[in-house]
Amino acid sequence: MRPSEHLSARMRTAVLLLCLFLIAVVAALAITIIETSAGVRVLASVVVLPVVALTAVCLYFSLRRNIWGFAGAAVLGGVGLGLRLAISTRPSLEVGGGLPVWVSAIYIILGALVAIWNVASVLELRGRSTAQ
Repeated sequence: MRPSEHLSARMRTAVLLLCLFLIAVVAALAITIIETSAGVRVLASVVVLPVVALTAVCLYFSLRRNIWGFAGAAVLGGVGLGLRLAISTRPSLEVGGGLPVWVSAIYIILGALVAIWNVASVLELRGRSTAQ
């Protein structure tokens, strides 16, 4: 990234939300690993660790104004939103199904915000690249 190419306010917001998303996913995984059976731990790890790794990669590229970093983050926000909705509709699931409603709502809102702000950042970058 050249010094003249700083992140816009929209992109900084998208990156901040992605950081919060990463923290929330890691915290949820840690709680799941601590409080569930071995089989659920393995399942949660297999599903969540790739999301953590991809989120970290998207964060790295987003900080460098790479359009694919923001696009990937938007997809991950949508995936996180979908997974949380699927889990929240089945309270019998051990993997986060027993979370309080307000915690699930925060996860759902955060996933939606990550997707929305990163799509907006992609559109901003596309608009700037076509204007040049």
